[in-house]
Amino acid sequence: MRESTPTPEQGSLPLNRISTQWSVVHNPGHFLIRYAASVRSYLEALLKNLQEADDVSQEFFLSVVANGFVRANADRGRFRDYLKISVHNAAMSHLRRKRQQPGLIDASVMQFVTAAPDLSEEEAWLANWRQCLLDRVWRAIESHEHSAPESLYHTVLRQSVDHPEADSTQLADRVSSQIGRPLRADAFRKQLSRSRRMFAELLVKEVAETLENATPELVEDELRETGLLHFIQPFLPPDWRERGELMDVP
Repeated sequence: MRESTPTPEQGSLPLNRISTQWSVVHNPGHFLIRYAASVRSYLEALLKNLQEADDVSQEFFLSVVANGFVRANADRGRFRDYLKISVHNAAMSHLRRKRQQPGLIDASVMQFVTAAPDLSEEEAWLANWRQCLLDRVWRAIESHEHSAPESLYHTVLRQSVDHPEADSTQLADRVSSQIGRPLRADAFRKQLSRSRRMFAELLVKEVAETLENATPELVEDELRETGLLHFIQPFLPPDWRERGELMDVP
């Protein structure tokens, strides 16, 4: 099963064109590929036991495939929060079943999971959710470059991230060696500017799809809470909250 890759679009992306909010909860296969890493890592942080995390992950994924998210309701809030609660509940159900079988579970594990979540659990969930979003955007940028021969968006952005100490001339030389043809520093800067704009747009789209009735303000708040707002800040126009469109670049 292949994961669908978000498609970059030309120009601005008004939020009112994003009509798939929470659609993922009705597509179990899409969910498994898109969020499996976040689920698995959160369970590991929650249970402090690799085998238990594996067991609960398998149970949870099988349940989603068989039943979907039976209580999914956009009125419950962000999908990120709904999913975290669902995973936590799955861990609780698993441990309760094992507790009824003497010798299969340590009482301290059950006590740990039933206690209020500590900061490390919350940080683990948020960090892995953030990484899932970023990974999907990176894949979309790469897919765009493969489909558009004139684009070097993924290549230039990757070089810029991997070598932050290098200037545009040095980075252009690196890209030239990688692609096997000359690239001037000014051309590198133009590609980099456009790739950052596309990255920001795709990130907005990814976040908007996890919110119901996504508004610019809600998207901005979610980006801020997940630590991703800085990726779009350079492209926020004064009327962002009214129009929901990022600024274009020359």
